[in-house]
Parts: sequence; C-alpha cells; structure tokens
Amino acid sequence: MTRKQVIILGIVLAGALALGLVMFLWNWTSVQREEPVRLKVGFSPDWEYGSRKRLAHKLTNQAPAELEKVVQYFNEEFQPDIVIGGGDYVESSGVKPEKAKEQLREINAIFEKLDAPRRYALGNHDMRSLSKEEVMDILGIDSPHSVTDLGIWRIVILDTNFDEETDLPRSRKQYAEGYVSARELRWLEAAITTDRPTLVFSHHSPVMAYNVDNVLTLNITNQEAVRAVLERRPNVVAVVSGHTPRVQHIVTNGVDYFIGDTLVNEEGLGAFAAISLEYFPIAGKVAMRFEHFGRRSETYEIMKNITIDGNHR
Repeated sequence: MTRKQVIILGIVLAGALALGLVMFLWNWTSVQREEPVRLKVGFSPDWEYGSRKRLAHKLTNQAPAELEKVVQYFNEEFQPDIVIGGGDYVESSGVKPEKAKEQLREINAIFEKLDAPRRYALGNHDMRSLSKEEVMDILGIDSPHSVTDLGIWRIVILDTNFDEETDLPRSRKQYAEGYVSARELRWLEAAITTDRPTLVFSHHSPVMAYNVDNVLTLNITNQEAVRAVLERRPNVVAVVSGHTPRVQHIVTNGVDYFIGDTLVNEEGLGAFAAISLEYFPIAGKVAMRFEHFGRRSETYEIMKNITIDGNHR
C-alpha cells in the first residue's frame, strides 16, 4: 500500500469514527431534549380477600383496608391514566361459591372508587370456587383478555387460566400454576403485533420467580411458548404480573419482566405499583420506572430501544 493510499485510508477511518461519535451524541442528546410521550399506569395485584385473620403468610381480612389506601394514593397522588387489577382478588380456598361471590363484590366495590379507567387480569384463586363467567360478571367485564390503546400506547391483558390437558378455560378448580392455551397464544401474538409501544399484563408471570420462601418456582407451565411470542415483538416494553408474593425484576432474552407483591402478604403488606413511562419518538427509546410500594418497597428503572414505524396500528 502506497503512502497516499495509507493517508486516504486514515482519513476514511477517521471520518467514520467521527460520524459514529456524532450519531451516538445525537442519539443520547435527543433523549435529553425532545418532549416524551408519557403514560402512567397503576398496578394492583393479588388482593387475596378472605374472612380469615391469617392464612399462611396472608392477612386476608386486611385486604379491604389496604385496598382503600391504594385507591386513595392513585386518586390523590399518582393520578394514573389507567389501573390494572392483577388477579387473585379473593383468596377463596375452601370458600363456598355464594360467599366467594359476596367477597368479590365487596372488594371490587372499593376498586371501583378509582377515578381512572380499570382493567382486570384474572388469577387462579378467583376460579377456585367460581366459574370464569361468574367472576367476569361480578367484575363487569365481557372477556378475560383485552387490548386498550391510550394515545400511542397499547395495554394488553393476557389470560393465563387454561387447563393444560384440554386447552379449555379453568373453572371451579384448585390449581396454582398457569397455562396459556394455543388459541390464547395466537390472540396474544395478534394483540402485540402493532407499532405501538406495548405493555403486557398477566396474573402469572412467563418467567420463573422466587416465592415467599425464596424458592425459584414455575408460574406458567408452558412459559417458553409464551416468551417465544413476546420475544418476537421489539415494541414490547415490559411484562407485568403478580401471583408470586415478592417484588422482582427479571430480564430474559431482552424482555423485562416485573412482578408485584401480594397486597396482604404480611412481609410486604400494602403492596402495589406505580408505573411511569416516557417514549422518545426521535431517539426510538422508552424509559420506564416501576415503583413498588408497601412494607417491601423497590424501584426499578429501565431504558430500552423500541422499534416501531409510527403508524400506530
């Protein structure tokens, strides 16, 4: 290589490095200066309401008083755009159907005091004494899953309560782990196939998580199939769930999974989460703050690239 060629190559490389630096600084500073599109979401899972003073680690009869505090905080302090109930609204183990209906109506009447719109995921305890249809009727919803668009944002509620052998909805059955049917997986794929930045909510988390005894446990028996759907969509900001009574943030194959504690778990009494999101269209980034309240409080913050084309399908 001649001296002239070496000089030309050096100039080209220097130019490429300079361009790369300019692009990096532009990307970083654009996040700082552009006005983000914001969304605030309340998350209140696992009220586990019951008449007993204590059931294992749960103080079930304290659910109404604790939920009143959650509703008051959302209405007066956080003022979210939407609030998601995370399932397991009643404890219901060994409870007769009529009593379970009464307890579900009573606890939901408190949740209905929210100023913000409400959406509901369903949990395994909700169907221990009642059918899925009975639970939905009391909650005033017509489907166990839903899609809600708020401006450019999308909120997806996934149903994780199906029978693994029949692929049919579970009802009036004692079970703990979730399962997502083939039909529900197809529904999920369609729901998150959008150019909108999307949050997915479910009762059971698609990742293994630590339970109240600090043991790593399975939450959805076909978790790999659920995660495979989620991992195909770069617009999924995060997946938020309850069920496991311990606040956690787990990252698997680039997807952020957040888990909220149980409202009446003695160690985390009063648990709920306030989720703040900011989308920076020019930079193509989303910032998310997951602030968890209760006796065991935690705050997690993430920023990630989101690939969308801007048509908001």
